[in-house]
Amino acid sequence: MTDFVPAHAKGPKGQSRAFLFCDHATNALPAPYGTLGLSAEQIGDHIAFDPGACALTEALSARLNARSVYCNFSRLLIDPNRGLERDDLVLQQSDGVAIPENQNLSWEARERRIDRYYRPYHDFLEGELKAHIVTNEDPFILSIHTFCRALRSHESHRPWQVGVLWKDDAPSAQYILGYLRDQGLNVGDNEPYSAKTYNYTVDRHVGARGLRHVTLEIRQDLIADESHVRQWADFLEAPFRALIGTSG
Repeated sequence: MTDFVPAHAKGPKGQSRAFLFCDHATNALPAPYGTLGLSAEQIGDHIAFDPGACALTEALSARLNARSVYCNFSRLLIDPNRGLERDDLVLQQSDGVAIPENQNLSWEARERRIDRYYRPYHDFLEGELKAHIVTNEDPFILSIHTFCRALRSHESHRPWQVGVLWKDDAPSAQYILGYLRDQGLNVGDNEPYSAKTYNYTVDRHVGARGLRHVTLEIRQDLIADESHVRQWADFLEAPFRALIGTSG
């Protein structure tokens, strides 16, 4: 065993109805796994995490005075936003890049990753969310991801600047969709991925409870540095405060 911590939380408890979490916050890997056989450039690529997602989650949660939870390991180790039955829980390749140490993974090695990282992350998120629900009436949950402009496996660029993913909470999604479109943005309604098809962490922890929520996807080239993260956080604060029902 190592002292690697699978998840952490930031922000005050009970000060806001908002609660944020970020599944793909980092490309970090526990020391025993090295780089999974990948180069530093590959580990820094979108295949390993959602660039900008952690920074935006931190900035927006600070503006909303909200609690937020972050996964501390790369999705290449094991993807927290996939169910245990999924073949892509541990990827052998991603966007055309083979993951050497994930090839022909034994059942024991897979279970070790589940027990040491995947389950502790979900247990931590579950505990934080339960505590939030107890101390907040009508909470609102926001899951933040980012997406790359184009996959290597596709020729065309994704046209959306931001996507709103939803399945169970249509009113919240439609409010955010409308606000973003009114600002002149090219907004994807369940694009570039559809929560109606799959959104594991939200479905498991949030949708099952009937809580108000959306998943937000920001295109990575639009959030590539601190100044752009700050601009997006400033831009998103007002609509989410209105939706959440917070003030001050």
